[in-house]
Amino acid sequence: MPSNMQTLLSHISLASSRLAPSRTLFLAVVCSAAALASVGCGSPAKRIETGGPESITTVTQVDDQDIMGATNQMLSSLLELGVLKQTEQKPAVLLIDRITNDTTSDFPIDNLVYAMREQLVNSGQAAVNTTYGANPESKLAQDEAKLDQFETGERVRIKNDFALTGRITEVRRAAGNVRQATFTFRLTLTATSGPRKGLEVWTKQAQFTKQGTKASVGF
Repeated sequence: MPSNMQTLLSHISLASSRLAPSRTLFLAVVCSAAALASVGCGSPAKRIETGGPESITTVTQVDDQDIMGATNQMLSSLLELGVLKQTEQKPAVLLIDRITNDTTSDFPIDNLVYAMREQLVNSGQAAVNTTYGANPESKLAQDEAKLDQFETGERVRIKNDFALTGRITEVRRAAGNVRQATFTFRLTLTATSGPRKGLEVWTKQAQFTKQGTKASVGF
């Protein structure tokens, strides 16, 4: 608490000891309000670049910077290999399989996956099958496909080329009050058609290690 606020509160306390109970109560309310006002002082809210240099960096949690860094590394590796261009059908059809968060940090896996999907789909290198399985991403599109099958009597099956799986893990260490956490992002692409069906055709891991005693603003 600032020194001038402490001085004000001490004067109020001294004055209250010399006044009637009703005025003492009034001064107590004033004192509480002044204390709350001093605690409430801080920097105003503002908009910053997501994952930018003004973002908060924690030690033991996955931050926006970590997710964006992992996404960039994964995407660059996948595009550089060019495996998506080696399929018979164009664009390659991709299934998003299970990607597990095995860390104690609570964040949406979609933050990682959708950033990659945006680049792959919008560039025309891949199309994502959103109607597959018992819990499809687009139930409406799946229902439409089933209706077409019922009306025509022909089963229409989307040929999937790849399935994407992954896992995010962490390792924590501490020395005194210094904490350290390493987060590892792993993605694997498995062929679901063609001569390499069932085989891993691409894999990549990205690691980020952070160390400190408390969170900070910036990298």
